[in-house]
Amino acid sequence: MKISTVVGTAAAVFASARGFGLQEVSSLEPKPDTLPAQYQYENFHQFENTPFKDWDHFVQTVIKDSSNVTFADINELNERTRPLLARLTNENFFKIFRLNLYKECPFWSNSEGFCMHKSCAVDTIDDWKNLPDIWQPEALGKIETISKEPPATNGSCIATGAKTGKDYCAIDEVNDETVYVNLVDNPERFTGYGGDQSFQIWRSIYNENCFNLGAEQCFEKNFFYRLISGMHSSINTHLSSEYLNFQTKEYEPNLKQFMIRIGDFPDRIENLYMNYILVLKALIKLEQSGVLQELTFCDDGNFQTKEKELKSELHEMVQPFYRLGDSHECLFNENTLFQNDDAGQLKDEFRQRFINVSRVMDCVQCDRCRLWGKLQTTGYGTALKILFELDQRDRLSTDFQISKIELIALVNTFDRLSKSVASINNFKKLYDAALRQEEDGAATTAQDSVFTRALDNAGSGETSRSPSDMKFPPPRSGIHLAAAFKQELGNVLDALHFIFNSYKLFPKMVYNWVLIRAVYYWNTFVGHVHEDFDVNRLYRLEL
Repeated sequence: MKISTVVGTAAAVFASARGFGLQEVSSLEPKPDTLPAQYQYENFHQFENTPFKDWDHFVQTVIKDSSNVTFADINELNERTRPLLARLTNENFFKIFRLNLYKECPFWSNSEGFCMHKSCAVDTIDDWKNLPDIWQPEALGKIETISKEPPATNGSCIATGAKTGKDYCAIDEVNDETVYVNLVDNPERFTGYGGDQSFQIWRSIYNENCFNLGAEQCFEKNFFYRLISGMHSSINTHLSSEYLNFQTKEYEPNLKQFMIRIGDFPDRIENLYMNYILVLKALIKLEQSGVLQELTFCDDGNFQTKEKELKSELHEMVQPFYRLGDSHECLFNENTLFQNDDAGQLKDEFRQRFINVSRVMDCVQCDRCRLWGKLQTTGYGTALKILFELDQRDRLSTDFQISKIELIALVNTFDRLSKSVASINNFKKLYDAALRQEEDGAATTAQDSVFTRALDNAGSGETSRSPSDMKFPPPRSGIHLAAAFKQELGNVLDALHFIFNSYKLFPKMVYNWVLIRAVYYWNTFVGHVHEDFDVNRLYRLEL
């Protein structure tokens, strides 16, 4: 066996045991040893399409399909309302989310991979005592629906109601597999999940943008694509903003990741801002129509005061955006969609396709990615439901219903978009600083340079032999005997420390290696894997 193969195998096991960003894939095709051409950037000056080059002009342009809203308008008001929104999502009512993390994928067999990294895990609330009062067992057990009808629940923080045919997303029912998650304790960030299985997820989502009603529905089809693209861009912005630094093991913004995924694509940034407008318009419509004030969060008298406070804070959050347009066309005019002769049929197909998008999230093998994917698709689905099904002209209608889970998802999805907008503006500052460093002749940050070398070597079984990778202490003259002895003693102690730590780590390496082989042989036994065992094909470092 070649030494490079041994080194590559040992490195894979070692990296997995240490928790580096390696993920498991199961593909019958061998992986390329080099990066795709579109990822091969040596410096930030090579990102030629980024709007960061002329940001002042870019932010003054109008966001396509909006009601004459500019990027600068959103940036200004988002900075103003961001603290209030962050405080809202830390409230007990909004920070607990209910879902089923263990649903079977309804579209294909889910044997194509799974995330073994600990950052993929979700800390669920297993002890009822840790749940806020509104989520206690006596307030659960039925379909949680907030409607304008008085809830007949005998003091429960829950109103009953049936699902309607106007839902734009699949909402998990309460059953034995239902879990409750504190969103604050499980933030959305980079987990290492990726590879072929992740690509299959997004390919399936984008494939839902295939309508079959002729050329007249191009506007609606484009709207659907921009919605999905904006969601994808927002998620990638979160992952780039909370990216694992492989040296410090801390989560921090990674400018290179952001530029590769989002920053060099003006249309992706615009689609993200458009999603911000759509979800915000849904919140405004819910508040302006009077529906929000008539909704009952909880029939428990002890919660009524807090309910009024939450509604007041929601009003305070959206009120500054009223100045961006009149009451009917504020931010975005949803009445321009579904106006042709086949409007009803097209809307039904549009609704069903987004429901399918929300169901695809049950195919995600990373629990934390699944959590935030399900929450955000529920939030976008709720926004679409409000925009296209809530008739402001008929405020007395009782047909419109919105569940507690939908409201929580809507507010948290807007918080995700708000954070994305704030992160983009922060990345602009990092981009300017990186350009100044390059122009001054300085190297890129240690994280980026190390990350680039790691990517270049991933899967090749080779290590870098560049002398620049080795750090030697500068030569010194006139060292006294005592100082030299102290220095050598320190070197010996460092070496012993390294050796003892290696022995301490060895059981973890063995455990992880045995686990990988056990998983492989089990999958072979049940017929899920039909290939030879190969560590280099089980693991791959993804962008």
